[in-house]
Amino acid sequence: MTKGAVAAIVAVTVAVIAIAAFGVWWFVLRDDASAQSGAVGTPLSGESSESSDSNDAGDTADSGDADARGHASAGDKSRTAVCAVPDASLSDVRLDGTSLIASVDFESESCGDSSYSAAGVQVTIQDDGNVVAAAIYDFGDAPLEFDDGTAQADLAFTTVQYWRPYDQIDASNASVELIEDATASGASAAAVGGALGGANVADTDIERYAQLAMSWQLDHDKTAANAFYSTFTTQLSSKQYGMQVEGKTWEYRDIYEQFLQRRAKHPNALFIWSGDYPTYQENGTTDFYVILSGEGFGSAADATAWCPANGYSTDDCIAVDLQ
Repeated sequence: MTKGAVAAIVAVTVAVIAIAAFGVWWFVLRDDASAQSGAVGTPLSGESSESSDSNDAGDTADSGDADARGHASAGDKSRTAVCAVPDASLSDVRLDGTSLIASVDFESESCGDSSYSAAGVQVTIQDDGNVVAAAIYDFGDAPLEFDDGTAQADLAFTTVQYWRPYDQIDASNASVELIEDATASGASAAAVGGALGGANVADTDIERYAQLAMSWQLDHDKTAANAFYSTFTTQLSSKQYGMQVEGKTWEYRDIYEQFLQRRAKHPNALFIWSGDYPTYQENGTTDFYVILSGEGFGSAADATAWCPANGYSTDDCIAVDLQ
């Protein structure tokens, strides 16, 4: 064959192949590409795509996370419930050394079987409308463990955190209030016999509560003090507000704290105002807060002998009658 004929045959063959390839693309490959493009784009049916299903799963996980942060879902009772500030009531008070130990019952439907672990919670106990104890506790250190919405804890109060002898607090009449986000004055006191220790409330509050407690104590102890018109007892302290002695200036908080310390040692101790009694009126010492041991003696000599036998010097302890 001539070269021209061969070239013509090759050209025709190439043209046929090109036409066939174009036909395959037009009728087959083009439709597949369009179908694939439609699968990636917006679904025509309106049903959720695989991408939407993934988002739904994420939403479900988020919902579960929200439950886990505090709200128990209907289908998962194991999650921790939100534990709001519980109600509280006083069931008992007792003394451990010089510390007041208050047994407190807590109740909260929202707590269920979970824990209450808030920090900076002020617990205030009132009796007859007077604050008789107050301190700030960190329940993060010792969470309240609730069982079916109830819990119990023993709380310790130091002698600058309570303002009435333990056996003069009526637990059945007292009220207990919890306030969150309270500001503590100093660090928490150590635990006492398993009872959680707390930090002081503000100094101004301690001074105010002590002054009110002193007025209450003077009225309360007056009847018992009248018994010593005809017999002897011992005087354990005599202090004035603002008095500078024993290395400090005495404020109401100091005077009442000393009374609580003496009474922890001598359960019959009494708190009186010197101006109310003849023995002090006669010698001109009528403006002192006085602590009496409350122990009765038949003679001044017996009362005087009691002082060193109980660890007191003659500077701190003297025989006295109130007549």
